[in-house]
Amino acid sequence: MKRFALFFSLLFTAHCAIAQMGVTSVTIAGDLQQSQGCANNWDPSCSNTLLSYDRYSDIWKGAFSIPAGSYNYKAALDGNWNVSYGLNTGGNNIPLSLPAQATVSFYYDNKSHWITDNHNSVIATVPGDYQITIGCSGNWDPACFRSWMEDPGGTGTYSFTANIPQGTYQCKVAINGSWSENYGQNGTPGGDNIPFRVLSTSANVTFSYNPATHLLSIIGASPAHDSNVEWDGLRHDSRDTLYRSPGGAVPVNTPVKLRFRTYHDDVTDVTLRWYDLNAGAENVIPMQIVAAGVPCYQTVPRGRRMPLSIRSSLTAFATETGRTIPRPVTSVTRIR
Repeated sequence: MKRFALFFSLLFTAHCAIAQMGVTSVTIAGDLQQSQGCANNWDPSCSNTLLSYDRYSDIWKGAFSIPAGSYNYKAALDGNWNVSYGLNTGGNNIPLSLPAQATVSFYYDNKSHWITDNHNSVIATVPGDYQITIGCSGNWDPACFRSWMEDPGGTGTYSFTANIPQGTYQCKVAINGSWSENYGQNGTPGGDNIPFRVLSTSANVTFSYNPATHLLSIIGASPAHDSNVEWDGLRHDSRDTLYRSPGGAVPVNTPVKLRFRTYHDDVTDVTLRWYDLNAGAENVIPMQIVAAGVPCYQTVPRGRRMPLSIRSSLTAFATETGRTIPRPVTSVTRIR
């Protein structure tokens, strides 16, 4: 009898879990439904405003031609009001204002519970040669919404995170699931592909898009070596003890540590020119990486946030009492 009771309990629990995970339908319910032939507005059971599930993209979507006007809507699940989602995945209605009749595309992601449309939001995906690793059937497909950048919180920045295996990749931003409008490096319309690398076995990579600048930031991966140095990431300040320690005038034979900063993995090596005033000679000294991928970020004027690397724990020695050593790191002779 005890065994039977345990078996029944396990079956019941499993059945409930499956029911919670599954969504049988998603309806755009609101005061726009009568324009689509529904008998009543705010009817979650009207099939005329049902969205279709796209297994390829793992989202629900649909498009309807709607007359000019001001409307409100929500996403109702399973043909009733038991579960519904509105503005910013909450309970408030989503406003929709159309100055003229238009075809409106609606999108719902049951993983994030974000419901939106292409008039209220920018619909941006990240096509690239990595897409097949996240479940798309092919690469460079702007219509695969597994790379859809979402904004459930209404912040104005769109993003998505995917676990991507080790490798070197390229990507771009595409708008409305097609190549008609796309952005590449530096937010340039139709610009060059944006390279990135995953150095570890795999990594959670977050893609974030700013529609005001059209810049795509990639966090969790490294920029691929593209013969382009991100100059905004380079820094040495002889008055900052992070880059020169100790600072100021120092006694003879005092060890002095010098550092130089780059964006993480943006360059392959850095070489310093060191000029010895006493000998009247110049030395060329390679620097070594001492802190790679440190957990700090800097926002640069173009809007990119990238991890930093500190190059070099080079130790030099003061050679003349009471004098500050020369400024050896202001001239970088080679960055690759």
